[in-house]
Amino acid sequence: MRRLGVLETEVKLDLIASIAKSQHALSRILDSVADVADWSPDTARRIGENVVLLTRMQEAMAEAVAGAPIRRSRIRNGKPAVPWLNPRLRFRAK
Repeated sequence: MRRLGVLETEVKLDLIASIAKSQHALSRILDSVADVADWSPDTARRIGENVVLLTRMQEAMAEAVAGAPIRRSRIRNGKPAVPWLNPRLRFRAK
């Protein structure tokens, strides 16, 4: 039974290493997209769409390794609220 736990850990570590390599490859792709964007916006858009798909696949793999969903950041629009500060915690000048 102990050996199964070790093998599972090794597989998870290999998967994490694979995701890291994939992230590095995606960063190189994004650099290329930046170079191509001026010459061919349509090609850059299609590459960008593929990058989104690859990112989603990486997230699914990471969730499988972590065993829990990964929080995704959401783009928020609108006017930000004023900061809430507890009046008892305000700084008092000496």
